[in-house]
Amino acid sequence: MSISSNTHSFRLRLVLQTMLVAGLLVASFGAAAWWYAGRVLERSVDDRITAPAQRVWSRIDPRTSDEEFKLIADLVFGTSPAQNATAVLLVKEHQRGKTLFATPNAPKDLEEQFRAQFPTQEEIRRAPPDDAPGRQPPGARKHPQQPQFDPEFGEILGLPPDFRPRGPQGGPPQGRAPSFRPQMPMVREPGMFTASSGGIDWRFGAFSSPEYTLFIGLSLTDYYAELHRMARWFAGMGVLALALAGLGAWWTSKRAMRPLERVVTTAQRLNASDLAERIPLQRDDDREFAQLIDVLNGMMERLQGSFQQAARFTADASHELKTPLAVMLATLDDAVRHATPGSAEHERFVSLFEEANRLKNITQSLLLLSQADAGRLPINPATYDLSTDLSRLIEDAEILCEQAGLVLEHQIEPGIAVHADRSLMRQIFQNLLSNAIKYNRPQGRVTLRLASQDTQAVFTVTNTGPAIPAENQSRLFERFFRGDAAHNRQTDGFGLGLNIATELARANGAELRLVSSQEDETVFAVRMNAVKPN
Repeated sequence: MSISSNTHSFRLRLVLQTMLVAGLLVASFGAAAWWYAGRVLERSVDDRITAPAQRVWSRIDPRTSDEEFKLIADLVFGTSPAQNATAVLLVKEHQRGKTLFATPNAPKDLEEQFRAQFPTQEEIRRAPPDDAPGRQPPGARKHPQQPQFDPEFGEILGLPPDFRPRGPQGGPPQGRAPSFRPQMPMVREPGMFTASSGGIDWRFGAFSSPEYTLFIGLSLTDYYAELHRMARWFAGMGVLALALAGLGAWWTSKRAMRPLERVVTTAQRLNASDLAERIPLQRDDDREFAQLIDVLNGMMERLQGSFQQAARFTADASHELKTPLAVMLATLDDAVRHATPGSAEHERFVSLFEEANRLKNITQSLLLLSQADAGRLPINPATYDLSTDLSRLIEDAEILCEQAGLVLEHQIEPGIAVHADRSLMRQIFQNLLSNAIKYNRPQGRVTLRLASQDTQAVFTVTNTGPAIPAENQSRLFERFFRGDAAHNRQTDGFGLGLNIATELARANGAELRLVSSQEDETVFAVRMNAVKPN
């Protein structure tokens, strides 16, 4: 029985399923870890917004001038172009929505988002009072002539003790130096939101007093770059985890399949002549495989007993039939000789003699097959010249073909020697020759060839009979099988010839097979190892 082409490897299926499950787990874990890492990074961005916002909030009030806002922005965010590009500061008045201050890189198209973050009147009403002395409405600004930098403010900002701000062209800063004031009330908890402007996503924090709202924003470019880097890292680790899972599954399945490999190896060695072999059971076999091996060994033991009983019965029956058949044939032969030729009695005795002789041939064939099945077929191999030995077969073939009105052709390559049982191989060739003559067309042709191919000797028999139906070709070597066209009493035979020839060929280390069968040409071949003649 051949393996179907649509079958799949269990080991490969196990590896793929393991990788699928592992892939789902890795993907789920990676997605959850990436989402959590994104939230952590987002909180870190919010913290980076809140920290400078608190420092800015402690130094501003409604009287803060533009120059002071500029100085505070430089102190908090730095003056490098990279820092200026990634951080913005805006201050917006509530009543008219006027922008009191904005860094140069502040977005200009997010007015609606900014207004949406303004506190409500109820929130402003509930705000604690502002105790800042000399409080004035936004826009009422004073500009001292000689601003002084407050070192205490620099300490809060984390600046070095000797830091002094510089104005344009490296001169002294313009406007009033920032100094500590009583902190303005914050009307609500700071609000965080994300907005997009000019293809750049910004994360803003909104810090509101009763008069205006301070917006500090950070570009999310670095945040997204970090997320993408983490995604690539998770993807790479996921691929590595899948590869390791696949290798682990392949290694595990290999170890798990060792008992099955022993089952397959033992089953391949079993044949009808040797059912005594058992599947070895090892100490480290898993319980499920141990149970399977135990069941298979028990089944093979029962099969061995049944087969031995059947073979013994066939051999005993064939042997016991030999004596009565010999007596019947002798009696019928005597009756045929003493009967009047041409009489009805004579014809009846002849018919009985032929049937008894046919029964004798069947019995001998069954005895031969039972011996082959039991591995007790008597074989006497020897090295001999097959090319010379086939000359006797050709002589018989010429006589038989002449009687059947057939043409015999032969091409025997000289000097081919084999190591086999001469009588058994001659029986194989005679069987093929007999079939080629019986199943030929009138005035047909029989061709015998012997040639060497590499290290083998190949003997072929070709006849010009009708093609063997395709559905019958796979059953030609079965016992008692005869095609419908030949399943009649007009053609001699009982369906054991090819099966016997196959068993005899196997016993001699040869191979008998049907090469091809088409209209007006059927070819059988016997392949055997060639040896150098003595």
